Amino acid sequence: MPKFVLCLLALSLLLVGCGGPRLSVDPDWKDAPKNFHVIASAPYVANADDLTDDFRDENSFRRWFATYLDSSLTEYSVAKPSVKIVDDAVFSTGLLKLGDEFAKFPLPEVEKLEGIGGVVMAVHPVRFWRDATPCPNGGCIGGKHLNVAMSYTIVAVEDMRVLAYGVARVSDSFTFAMTRGNWESVIKGAAKQLLEDTPLKK
Repeated sequence: MPKFVLCLLALSLLLVGCGGPRLSVDPDWKDAPKNFHVIASAPYVANADDLTDDFRDENSFRRWFATYLDSSLTEYSVAKPSVKIVDDAVFSTGLLKLGDEFAKFPLPEVEKLEGIGGVVMAVHPVRFWRDATPCPNGGCIGGKHLNVAMSYTIVAVEDMRVLAYGVARVSDSFTFAMTRGNWESVIKGAAKQLLEDTPLKK
């Protein structure tokens, strides 16, 4: 998927969530499985220099992202996750209602997933970007933020029953320069939101 399309999709999901519900969970989903699969698309980072500062290169960041998302989900879930970065072609999109609006959410293409069954969390797209809160009249140091947005769907792949879906959005502030701690903070926050209100959450 072209990067500008990815950005537009992430932005549209952000706008849908503003001022309204962030997620939807099937009320009939009561029991957590012993384990679940997480398939995530490769994370997009708006400023490539942020990666070289903290992770050397994009491939190193992708590996770290998968590992850290896995450990964060493990910390907050009653079930054991298994996180894998997959190609964008593994995802299709479904138009699902969130509050009073409809938005596109990722659905796994089951025939393209070998050895994956049971409950699957599809996370796509994953977008990181920085922004700053301006300081009036230049009288102070403006707040800077690292942000992440992830659209996700949780499905039972045997019958493609949609169990939950939503958008995880997290921001972490810093004053001068980002550190790895900022990346860790937003991923941990996102992991909590991915599990929120579901039987998977501790």
